[in-house]
Amino acid sequence: MYHRKIIVFFLLALIISLNNSCRKKSNLNLSTIKISAIDIYRSGGYTNHYHITYDIYNNVDSIVNIGGGTDTGSNSFEVFTYTGSSFSIKDQQNYSLLVYANTNGMILEIQKTDTILMTYNGNELAELDYKSPSNVYPFYSLSATTYQWNNGDIVTFGPPHGVPDSCYYDLRRSGQVGDAGRIDEFINYGRSYTSTSHLPVQLKYANGQEDYYYTYDSQGRINTLTKVISDNVSPNDTSEYIYKYY
Repeated sequence: MYHRKIIVFFLLALIISLNNSCRKKSNLNLSTIKISAIDIYRSGGYTNHYHITYDIYNNVDSIVNIGGGTDTGSNSFEVFTYTGSSFSIKDQQNYSLLVYANTNGMILEIQKTDTILMTYNGNELAELDYKSPSNVYPFYSLSATTYQWNNGDIVTFGPPHGVPDSCYYDLRRSGQVGDAGRIDEFINYGRSYTSTSHLPVQLKYANGQEDYYYTYDSQGRINTLTKVISDNVSPNDTSEYIYKYY
């Protein structure tokens, strides 16, 4: 009887320990995780290796890109300089672009050759306009994309009078910086302007679709993202994103 009580005691202790471990994982704040490195492997042998640093306020400070590995000599870097809530991004050739953001961190405008303008409904991106130079009055043209949201997720997006693309999600998992909807914006601008509540798993458009597959680490952060594009131009075009974190 004594030994049976000891066994029961240790079983209970093990169950409590596992439950506590699960609680710790579920309490992970996915909005504060910081990616330190991204390795991207694309079909055709194209690769990129990104290294990301942050300032004391957890803003992206620099992104170094080694394309194809150090043996190719294809290296670049971008430095982020912040003035209030907005910032500039300058590369190794001194080309820079300006990113205007509000105090909530939401990108409002990106000034480069084609200026990008964002309009929000609350915290959700309602419209994105590309403003391109033109030789005739008013010397620019606008190309608009409108977004429809539901339950914190983008449902459809596209030209106001065109056929929209459709997005699908894993409603059991929350979106995070390494997901398919955010990661390319993060690489380009140090943050995303289309952050959804749930994890995107598929994008369907007129001539094909993209499917997204994930693996996770013990804390629930994305380990790998695999994008598979299936359309008339690129059947089964695959890219794999591998993450490391601070």
